[in-house]
Amino acid sequence: MVKYESIFITEPAATDDEVAGFLKGFEDSITSGSGKVLKVERWGKRRLAYRVGRHEDGNYTLLQLECPPAAARELERRYRMNDRIIKYLTVRLDKDIPEIPVVQAETAVIEQPAEAGETE
Repeated sequence: MVKYESIFITEPAATDDEVAGFLKGFEDSITSGSGKVLKVERWGKRRLAYRVGRHEDGNYTLLQLECPPAAARELERRYRMNDRIIKYLTVRLDKDIPEIPVVQAETAVIEQPAEAGETE
């Protein structure tokens, strides 16, 4: 099974009950495809970075999934079919994300030239 993160943005006029209904349908789609929903985060209404159609705001929802690729494709197909969803993105998470070590910047003493009135 592959892990995915999927975020979708619904119209700002979509009610909480409508979004909950969308989530229920999406979860059913994933579980019927032998996958599971690991986490659901509802971020609420936020301003879009740029205007999408006639919308400037949207309700954001993030899903973390573990499913086969076919189930993720089916989820995106359902996103496309839903008129209330204005944007979506699904990304595959790599198994091993290498940790990049934090490099400490060496504190170098930079010598500044003495100004005209200063003496050493």
